[in-house]
Amino acid sequence: MSREAFVLPTIGVVLVAFFFLIIFLAPLMVLGLVGQALKNYGLGWFSFLGFLLLSLAGSSINIPVWRSRVASAAPTVRYVYFFGIPYPVPSVERRVLESVLSINLGGAVMPILLSAYLLWANPGSAAPALVSTVVVSLVVYFIAKPVSGVGIVTPMFIPPLVAAVSALAFGGQYSVVVAYAGGTMGTLIGADLLHLKDIRSMGAGNMSIGGAGTFDGIFLTGLLAVILAF
Repeated sequence: MSREAFVLPTIGVVLVAFFFLIIFLAPLMVLGLVGQALKNYGLGWFSFLGFLLLSLAGSSINIPVWRSRVASAAPTVRYVYFFGIPYPVPSVERRVLESVLSINLGGAVMPILLSAYLLWANPGSAAPALVSTVVVSLVVYFIAKPVSGVGIVTPMFIPPLVAAVSALAFGGQYSVVVAYAGGTMGTLIGADLLHLKDIRSMGAGNMSIGGAGTFDGIFLTGLLAVILAF
């Protein structure tokens, strides 16, 4: 009985190894570029590493900021038995459910704190960062869509691209700081704060600003905007 052995060609092994190497190194390269860019504006490597670790640790922590009770009417069917025969009786049952709005520590609070620190360490960046924040907020507000059961959804690459372009246009020597602050704050305002009425209209449940943690739009927008503006 003969056996056939499948041997992966050498070029195939190299390509597979290269593919997995890229997957492993790509995040490190991105974080390395961001760290190098922010290093020139008062944030050292160890501080940036601490920011990343705290953001990662805080990804699972949601801080409640607003609670409300939502009354809803749900159609139900009751059965009335007459001589042992069930008869359906439609009715409307009113329920009071609690709705909680939270802010994620890693996905929203940490980027806000880093933005505040960078603006404090670079006072000349405050005015252009404000302009960038307004621009990003308006763009994100109009492209963000409320999705029931998910939250506010925005295209991934548009906010950082807008933040980077506005930072290069208005930021001057502070373009990196303006890109980060404008990207994070603009996304927070445009996608979440200006859509609070939509979040409330989604009904009861738990909604979190920056709820995806380090994979949330607020967090990622800041990092990608820095790379594009660097």
